Amino acid sequence: MRRVVFASSNHAVGFTPRPLQDAPVGPEALIPVGTPHRPDTFYGLSKCFGEDLAQLYWDQHGLETVSVRIGSCFEEPTSVRALSVWMSPGDCARLFHAALTAENVGHTIVYGSSANTRLWWDLSTARALGYTPQDDSEEYAAELVAEQGELDPDRRDHAFLGGHFVTDPPPWPR
Repeated sequence: MRRVVFASSNHAVGFTPRPLQDAPVGPEALIPVGTPHRPDTFYGLSKCFGEDLAQLYWDQHGLETVSVRIGSCFEEPTSVRALSVWMSPGDCARLFHAALTAENVGHTIVYGSSANTRLWWDLSTARALGYTPQDDSEEYAAELVAEQGELDPDRRDHAFLGGHFVTDPPPWPR
């Protein structure tokens, strides 16, 4: 089997409004994988191109592809925002293993996240690959919230998936 697993990013949809904390809980409140591209930076735009290129290779050449929209992957989440998009290194390994070994993936896009209590996006396509996340960022929540406060939906960098990338993007190499 020939397959490409592409490390995409949540920044491909960074200008998508995030779910509000007091919104209804359940699968219908999660951001679906089918959300249209809304890149927040040139970095996000490059990830959109990679996902579209993966689709092209599946359509034209039958090359299976899985694009993983990674949130943040660190030993521990580093911000209150990251409590929603964090993927532990162990869950990262589990997700990429599933992406490499699942059968008949065609072209699939998945969100890369742990099973976070504050999760913002739908993991159903990742779970369909056989991914079973085991970690949850909530064990870090009390300390991060005490240090940084809850997210403020009136702040632009808190209102969108891309976080500070929508207000203070990293410089593009010149």
